[in-house]
Amino acid sequence: MARPKGLIVGLDLLFMSVNFSALTLFAALSTYVSSSIGLDKFTEWLASAVYSAGIFAAFFIGHSKFTETHPRKTVFIAAVLASIPQFLIPYAINPWEVVVLRFIQGMVMMALPIFSSQVGLLFAEARPLALGIILSGIFVGGLIGSSVGPLLATSIGWRATYVLFGIAMLIAAIIWIGLTPRDALPVHKEEVKTERRVSVWRDPFTLLWGFSFFPAIWIIFTLAPLISFIVESMGAPGSVNKLSSTVLEASYLTWSIIIGGVAYALAKRRTGTPRNMFNTFASVQLFCFIITFIGVLVVMNSHNVAVLLLGLVLVAMIQGTGPTFWSAPSTAYPEDLAIRAGYALGLISNSAALVGPMTSVAVHNVAAVWGIILFMALLGAVLTFIGMKMELPIEKYGEKNKQL
Repeated sequence: MARPKGLIVGLDLLFMSVNFSALTLFAALSTYVSSSIGLDKFTEWLASAVYSAGIFAAFFIGHSKFTETHPRKTVFIAAVLASIPQFLIPYAINPWEVVVLRFIQGMVMMALPIFSSQVGLLFAEARPLALGIILSGIFVGGLIGSSVGPLLATSIGWRATYVLFGIAMLIAAIIWIGLTPRDALPVHKEEVKTERRVSVWRDPFTLLWGFSFFPAIWIIFTLAPLISFIVESMGAPGSVNKLSSTVLEASYLTWSIIIGGVAYALAKRRTGTPRNMFNTFASVQLFCFIITFIGVLVVMNSHNVAVLLLGLVLVAMIQGTGPTFWSAPSTAYPEDLAIRAGYALGLISNSAALVGPMTSVAVHNVAAVWGIILFMALLGAVLTFIGMKMELPIEKYGEKNKQL
């Protein structure tokens, strides 16, 4: 059966967009949730923090033989773990139930390494572009949830809005499972005859490349929930706070696709060996970190709204590292290690989601927060450059001369 590439990317994008539109409701409808269930500022912040912890746990749990051999079931489990709390949160009795349910919702990211492996099977040079489109679903969903959610809440109530989005999450999962062809899945249980005795954790490249994305996750997870507070602390009026958040989210979405397209265009010009392909993608990632570094400097030295917004647009290019980073499992690793490597890389990099926002809140100083973000952009550039010089697992373990 021919693999319909456009359909697969569309299904993955649908899954991400619908799920993240629902997950955004916690922030978009925070006033309703907090007043109805009794969340104070601390439990509201804690619920947001444990959601990031849930994402970290998703990669930890996903690093198992089950996810490698049951990709369809893994995506369905991810959808269920995200959607069931969506039905339960509106009827939670106390704030701590909400905290636990938000942690569970972070498990939705178990699906991402599966999508990354799918792209690795279906695409060569176009991997970053396909992943950029898929990852843009996070921000498409964010924009839908933050705009449609409040409108629905005023007409049918916030609880009904939550339930409606939960139903949409399940429908999206059913559509994905029903329409995804068997040969578009990264591995099938009956096809796993032998297991390669290789631990991706012991490979220095896994650790280095995982930490190369650590700074990007730190920056994204710090700015996404805290940008309004950060801009307000810089002395900007309330209207600018909301505008800054919108500009940042829209820029994340746009850069995700544009940078994926740039990486694709550059890769088409080079011989399709794993080394050349990886170095092309890594070069684009390095460029994104450099532009982010410049963007932070612009923000730190901004004296008017226009310059501030320009700086945020440049900083948002950090999202361009997502498509390049997630192209690595299927480019730098043998095919039978791709899913395993994806969860390992995700686990290492997403540890930043645990400490990034918490560190910024603890610091409670805007200049220091931007200083940390500046350092993270520089660190990401350095680690990416080092990663480009390392021996790739696919060169070490096999498929050395595979043409992509």
